[in-house]
Amino acid sequence: MSDRVFTWHEPGVMSETNVVGTNTKEQHTTDKDYVPERVILRLKTPGATDGAALTIDINDDGVSIFDVNPTIGQGLTEMIVTSFKSTLVQINKDSVLTLDIDQVSGTTAGNDLTVQLDLAEAD
Repeated sequence: MSDRVFTWHEPGVMSETNVVGTNTKEQHTTDKDYVPERVILRLKTPGATDGAALTIDINDDGVSIFDVNPTIGQGLTEMIVTSFKSTLVQINKDSVLTLDIDQVSGTTAGNDLTVQLDLAEAD
């Protein structure tokens, strides 16, 4: 079980909300040192069955925590990611975490995106 969970939510149809960009939602500040465990991406309705997948990025003080940014694949409503940047040891206390929505499908983008970052306290 995670020690800390941060969540971002973007309601509406992704292709109609003009959400593509950096720092698209609220910022979260860590209260301790943490190690990322997983990220869960959820859509209420599936993303595109063709075209581009929805792609996000989470930044720790402006730097991506991923080597490869997570996507929700075509026709899916959930994706769980457990792979992070190979050089990321921990997310330090007082880090500012932000969400980027890098890409949405122009055809069927899905709606009601929720991004959940699960963290464990660092030793």
